[in-house]
Parts: sequence; structure tokens; C-alpha cells
Amino acid sequence: MCSAKSKATCPAAISSGWFYFVAILPLPLLLFLYSQLLRSTIAPPPADHGTGSMFDIIATRYDFINRALALNLDMGWRHRLVSEVVGPEGELFTQSASNNNVKILDLATGTADVAILLGKAAAKYSSATSSNAVVLGLDPSQNMLNVGKTKVKESDLTNIVTLQLGDARKLNALEDNTIDAATMSFGIRNVPEKEQALCEINRVLKKGGSKLAIMEFSEPGEDSGIMGSLARAFIRHVIPSLGALLSGAPREYMHLQKSIQEFPSPSEFVKLIEGVKCPIKSYDEEGEVQIDTFGSFRVKEVVNLNFGSVQIYVATPYLKTYVTE
Repeated sequence: MCSAKSKATCPAAISSGWFYFVAILPLPLLLFLYSQLLRSTIAPPPADHGTGSMFDIIATRYDFINRALALNLDMGWRHRLVSEVVGPEGELFTQSASNNNVKILDLATGTADVAILLGKAAAKYSSATSSNAVVLGLDPSQNMLNVGKTKVKESDLTNIVTLQLGDARKLNALEDNTIDAATMSFGIRNVPEKEQALCEINRVLKKGGSKLAIMEFSEPGEDSGIMGSLARAFIRHVIPSLGALLSGAPREYMHLQKSIQEFPSPSEFVKLIEGVKCPIKSYDEEGEVQIDTFGSFRVKEVVNLNFGSVQIYVATPYLKTYVTE
């Protein structure tokens, strides 16, 4: 209600509010129409479009566009991912069997947002435990890494966080059973050979006490309620159109929407993670031999965020024996 003192200005304020409401009302429709125009005029990108070269194109504006498209919620999601890995009291560093030399691998590190958060946690808990924790961030895009290296330097974490070119499917530079924890945020859907990447992660993770945390988008299901439906519409129409406008790279943001739409549902992705059978190499005097065990994962938890459009999959590696009949 308008007070006696504000009666002169109150109608103007109400009129101004209605003006802004009416002004933005057509925006969702315009973004929807623009997304339809993009689909009709630009050839859809192939499934393997999300490579390093694609991200090289958008690297310099990637962080800004990420914050805009995620309504500035994405850093909160990344904090939750790191919390799942590190533990509320830094258990990764304080309770690890190798707490004097904890090694963390951040795959698809991009511009190093997660690697930096992991580095800050390592700096905090390492000083308390006198350990020498390190974070290695790998990504196939050199331009994204260049942005990330600047951020790492600005965060004064160059003694903890190292960024290198790398592909989750080929972790050849890393030895078996040497990593205490691995993370991957919004990257697994860009890997066509997901099982191959998961097996490489399984190979380098220590068996017993290590952890894998993958954060990824998915389209909320039809039973996700009105907020889930709005999130689904946002992914299908706002992300490609607004991303194209902000970046000037419409094909890249069409790929983003397409890759989310085609990514497995949370239950399907859990089955994929737990269904991998990763070969274990063993050697004797004559060379490599076949053994009756393989590596796989147990998914311990699936954390749902943002009305079911973001999930964090927390898994542990283990060895399993082949069952023969």
C-alpha cells in the first residue's frame, strides 16, 4: 500500500514495475524462437564435437557465459562437488593412508574452477597435517588451460595446482593406483567413449579408500514437477540461444544443449558406471598375462541439484572376479 507521504510517487512506481514486467515478458518467447531458428539454419554438430578445439573457440568468454547461463549457481555446485570429495572436515587429507602425499586428479578441468577449489582445500588441510597434497588438472583445450593457469597464479596456488593438456581416455602419463581422488565436472558427456575414460580413471585410482566424483547435467524427467519442466525448457531453448548470443558461437552452444539432451538419465548413468569391466594388466617372466579380475565402480551416492538438472555421482573403485559357469 502507498503511505500518505508516498501517494504522489506510488502510482509512478507501480507503473514503472508494470513497464519492466511487460518489457521482459516477450523475452522467453524470443529466446524460444531464436533457438528454433538456430536449429533450422545451422547443421547439428556431431556427437564428438565437444573436443578441445571446440572449447578453444569459446575459452576467453567461457567463465562469463557459464555464470550467465547457470544464473551464477554453478560455483555453488562446484563447491558441493569438492565437499563430496574432500569431506566436511578434510578427511581426504587427514584420514588418507597417503596423507603425506595426497594426489588429486581433475579431468576436463577447463578454466580450473574445480582444480582451484581443490587446491584451496589442499592448502588449508595440508598445512594442518604437514602433508604435500597436489592437484593435477587435465584438459584437451590449450586455450581453456591458458585461462586456468592465469587464475591459478592469481589464486597463489602454483605450488599445488598443475594444469596440463590431457585426455580422460588416455592417461598414459599416470601410473596405476597412484591417485587418491578424481573429479570431472561437466566433461563426461563430451567423451564419446565414456567406458574407456572410466576405465582409465579406474586404473589410476588407488583401490581401497579412493574416490571418484563426476558432476554432470541431465534433462529433468517428465515427472519432475513444474520446476523440473522449467529447467528442461531452459536447457532446450535458453541455453543454446543465449549462449549463441553471448559467445557468437551458435554451433558450440547447440552442441551443449544436444549433449545434455542425449546424456543418459541418472539411473542409466549409474548403470553405466557400475557396469564397466576394466581389464587389469599383470605380468610374469614371459610378459603380460590375462588374469581373472577386472576393475569397476560402486556408486555410493547420487546428489541431485537444481531441480534435477545437475547430478553429482560419487563412486569408489574396486576389483571384481569374473564369474564363469
